[in-house]
Amino acid sequence: MKRIYIFLLCALAGLQASAQSNFYKLSVGAGGGFTVGYGDLRSQTMSPAVYGNAEYYFTPYVSIGGEGQLGRIKSGDTSSLYANYSNKYKAASFFARVAAGAFMNHTYRHTTLKKLVRGVYVGTGIGLLRNNITDRYPRVNTNPKIDQGKRASWDAFIPLNVGINYGISEKNGYERFVINLNYQGNLTFGEGMDGFDQNPLFVRNTSRDIYTFTSIGIKYKFGPVGYFKR
Repeated sequence: MKRIYIFLLCALAGLQASAQSNFYKLSVGAGGGFTVGYGDLRSQTMSPAVYGNAEYYFTPYVSIGGEGQLGRIKSGDTSSLYANYSNKYKAASFFARVAAGAFMNHTYRHTTLKKLVRGVYVGTGIGLLRNNITDRYPRVNTNPKIDQGKRASWDAFIPLNVGINYGISEKNGYERFVINLNYQGNLTFGEGMDGFDQNPLFVRNTSRDIYTFTSIGIKYKFGPVGYFKR
């Protein structure tokens, strides 16, 4: 009878251990990719950019954080005398993200495919864009229908993120490193991104400047440990 009692206790402990997982609550990350600007010019160009971020995890699948970006946004026909610009920008944002794993049952056997699916996430937040127009053609505007804005300006923006996190587990089951792929669309509340605007005396411009940032990076997780009931 005593052996049966000990066996039941061990089985119960095993069930308790499998019903929860441990995770680090903090992470820092960095990476790079390319931007594409969609403003008042027709042609788009891919340009390099880098980022760094930090996150706090409420669960392995729900987090908040902040991010900084540095790079260029270019558009227009840069190979001819048509209008074009180059924006050496900086951006900072705060965001919240939630992954599919927050809504999934975790009692099944782990596989690579299921781990990838659990890591798919969406997110949004608020940010501030620092525009620095370093190159713009035409340099002197002669078209009354076009306004040339300031070379340096600030625009607020809303980032919309979709991406995937794939964690690399250590021997103890904790995920220390995470590979991240992210696509971010940024809707700005201004006309400073491309340095051009349509003169409201002639044309009413109701469309906002948008730039996208496609990136790949890596995160390092650390700090206090949280417990997630699967």
